[in-house]
Amino acid sequence: MASPDGNIAVTVTVDEENGTLFYRIESRGSEIVSASPVGIHTSRGDFRTGLTFVSQSVNEINETYILPHGKVSTYKNHANEQTLRLSKNGQSIEILFRAYNDGVAFCFVIPGSGEIEFFEETSAIHLAGRDVTYWGQQHPNRYGYEGSLGPVTADRLSVPVLACLKDSGHYVLMGQAATYGHYIQPHFERSGSAFRYCFPLDQSRIGPVRSTLPFQSPWRMIIISPSTPARIVESYLVENLNPSTDSRLLNPDGTVRQWVRSGRAMWDYIAGDRDNPIMWVDLVAAMGWEYYLADAGFADRWGGEQAVRKAIRYAASKNVGIIGWAHTRDYDTYEKAAAAMRRYAEWGLKGAKIDFFDHNTHDENPTQWRDYEDTQRSLQMRDWIFELGIENRFVLELHGNTMPSGERRRYPHLMTLEGVDGMERKTKPAANDLTIPYMRNVMGPVSYTVIHFDRSPGSDAYQLAMPIVYEAGIMIYAEHGQKLLAWTGKEMIQKIPSAWDETRFIEGKPAEYILLARRKGQDWFVAGMTDQARTAVFELDFLDENCSYAALIFRDQTQDAMDREIRTVTRASMLSIPMLQRGGFAMHLSPVAPVAP
Repeated sequence: MASPDGNIAVTVTVDEENGTLFYRIESRGSEIVSASPVGIHTSRGDFRTGLTFVSQSVNEINETYILPHGKVSTYKNHANEQTLRLSKNGQSIEILFRAYNDGVAFCFVIPGSGEIEFFEETSAIHLAGRDVTYWGQQHPNRYGYEGSLGPVTADRLSVPVLACLKDSGHYVLMGQAATYGHYIQPHFERSGSAFRYCFPLDQSRIGPVRSTLPFQSPWRMIIISPSTPARIVESYLVENLNPSTDSRLLNPDGTVRQWVRSGRAMWDYIAGDRDNPIMWVDLVAAMGWEYYLADAGFADRWGGEQAVRKAIRYAASKNVGIIGWAHTRDYDTYEKAAAAMRRYAEWGLKGAKIDFFDHNTHDENPTQWRDYEDTQRSLQMRDWIFELGIENRFVLELHGNTMPSGERRRYPHLMTLEGVDGMERKTKPAANDLTIPYMRNVMGPVSYTVIHFDRSPGSDAYQLAMPIVYEAGIMIYAEHGQKLLAWTGKEMIQKIPSAWDETRFIEGKPAEYILLARRKGQDWFVAGMTDQARTAVFELDFLDENCSYAALIFRDQTQDAMDREIRTVTRASMLSIPMLQRGGFAMHLSPVAPVAP
């Protein structure tokens, strides 16, 4: 089966001797994935071997949908899908493969009724070629995916993993999409260039993995990009593999309901002054932003429920929404979660930041592994939080959580998630920051909490690039609002939106540098970040050829100062912008006049 554009092909075979199913992937004539097994062992049957082919069917998927935040506003879901029906000892299983223009995915479908238990999965990705470089994160993590990203050689890796196949000149991102509480979040065991999907290390301590029939697994996913990482950075394959948006979140015309509001937020956790909500609301309003995120213990610090209600009423008068922090210990049963979120909603909060999915609140003695956020129990807790968010009209941020996998298509009120070595973890390598857009942000919105003058490894211009390079439905800023309002970069961060209509990768290399362009309406925002000093030289060929544009550019002067420049540019312009070591730039392009004929 080929992708719609014919450039990617997936071939599936059943071994005649032992009945194991294998698949291979080619891109533009080059082998990307060599023969790799697909199999799962369950209480209803061991589907790792002994499979007999029954029938197949092919279907084209071609649809569009709209979300209120993300890399684009209109999502195109176009793929060819092949359903393989197999059996073993009278038990049926279906394996679905999809070929997209930017990758391949497969999942299991097991028909029937009643309960099913899962013991092991043998599905794997065997990358082709001998010269392969990897980026990712060693597994397990002590906290929820908050270790630094970068080049890796470990044999146990968190999902996803990025690889460069130098023999064929391709980049691939290997991961999982549509992760919910009916299954688990896996990790990879690596042997050479073979990656096997494995259950969480803590799962056996928590209990067996169980679900009900009919069952459909999450999608195993390989995003493929020839020559450069462009198609990976621009991809929204993870969203396409998720279920359609929950109908309760949709208006009759198919758009998402107005209360699901994207925006920018100030945050008091690192900045301080956490007992002064009126000050924070005024700062948010002065910036023209939408949200104030009040972190742990806000109700007690402000003086109790009545003081919270007073602050919320004041915020509403300024058109500012307040999001309140909560601990998963108050959400680890459905009943507790329903009561906790209902209380917040009655106060008038607009959303919740729910933290510490990586802590096992059900066990007095957690193991050393601490991958609890990947277990089925933790994912089930997420599911009821998503559902309760709809009931209470709450936007959500998840913290200390597992890796996202495109859930915002189904639940667009899920605005952002941590699962990253962000500003909260203090200074970290620039290589981490410069791997995020190639991996972590491909999986979903990222709560990095951008811009803090004492914590970032980079220059002011490097930090100013972050809210353009990184993407989240609510972009959270870590620095004190008073400092942001007094900053040279204030003019730019007031302009940068939190939702985009289009995203273009210009140039870059994982862990080293990135140049990225995003469009909102007729305006473009372009940003660059680098580890080592370099000059960004690039065309503006994404601009409308019929317009000239005013380019507002902030670039490195020193580590702590920026030069500001305004110039007129067109689609034909070539720009050259020097970036310091751990430096960057940010640019806003707005149309000013038609180009003379």
